[in-house]
Amino acid sequence: MKTSKNPPKRQGLLLIFFSLMLIVSCLMIYLGATQFRSMLPFFQLLDGFDDGSSLLAEKPDVNPGVTDLEPFTGVRLYMLLGTDYRPEAGFRTDTIILVAVDGSSGTASMVSFPRDLWVTIPGYGEQRINTVMQTGGFQLLANTLQTNFGVYPTQYAMIDMQGFMEVVDVLGGIDVTTDQYTGDACETYLNSHKWCEVYPGTVRMDRDWALWYVRARYSSSDFDRMRRNQEVLKAIFDKAITPGGLLKTPQLMEIFNSRVDSNINPDQILTMAKFAKLINSNEDVRRFTIGPNETTSWITPMGANVLLPNVAAIQAVLQEALTFD
Repeated sequence: MKTSKNPPKRQGLLLIFFSLMLIVSCLMIYLGATQFRSMLPFFQLLDGFDDGSSLLAEKPDVNPGVTDLEPFTGVRLYMLLGTDYRPEAGFRTDTIILVAVDGSSGTASMVSFPRDLWVTIPGYGEQRINTVMQTGGFQLLANTLQTNFGVYPTQYAMIDMQGFMEVVDVLGGIDVTTDQYTGDACETYLNSHKWCEVYPGTVRMDRDWALWYVRARYSSSDFDRMRRNQEVLKAIFDKAITPGGLLKTPQLMEIFNSRVDSNINPDQILTMAKFAKLINSNEDVRRFTIGPNETTSWITPMGANVLLPNVAAIQAVLQEALTFD
């Protein structure tokens, strides 16, 4: 049998080759993670889902009897807030939605809180939850949610009615799907009889109809309003991730920069938009509400109608929302 006269030489060349490949690979990873980090989708995704913990102070302790619901690794907590801002009257956050996003599974949960929920506001006493943002900003809202219910979101986006209408307008209207009837008073520019109705099914809405739909409250409860808010939010999400909606990203970013109060970096929004394209809102977004089973109606000594929280029941809802398979 004829054997090679120089196997050590070939083995040496292979060793040198693989060593060079390893060095080049490590160098490319280093450069990608440092000099070119913002240009690479992998690192954009990692950076885009920064948990934002550095944006707020250290979270406070929970109230007695409240369990600290620490999210699982990779789950980020955001707050989506809608306000009734008017220059002459300030604002209240009548839409309060906690959004939990699991970056590893590509799924999310939405939990709506009723605006009349009666909570302990650290340093201020007891009041409706929709007054917290105007009282002390997002830090106070995060502290309030932590002390009362054991959840501590670190990032938020708050939009007023005008900004909401601009979003719907830029998207060219939205298709809202509902399985319930809604009828309520409205302005004459929507219906000359000042009565508007939406029947079960998928309904095309422009900016004015969408605003009426999320705010209608004279003949329906706040719980029903939370359901409608989530239906409209889903419709906006579904429209925004269509090819046509993605083409409107520059206009939507202009609205974000001018009409949205937020501590989320605009660069993160673009990264989150790429992530959002992978989400099927019918299958990957679970919807929860803090409703009649988690609250009790109560009249304060001052005569205000509010909702007392059943903390254990609310925490059970939150625990389910924060648990991803």
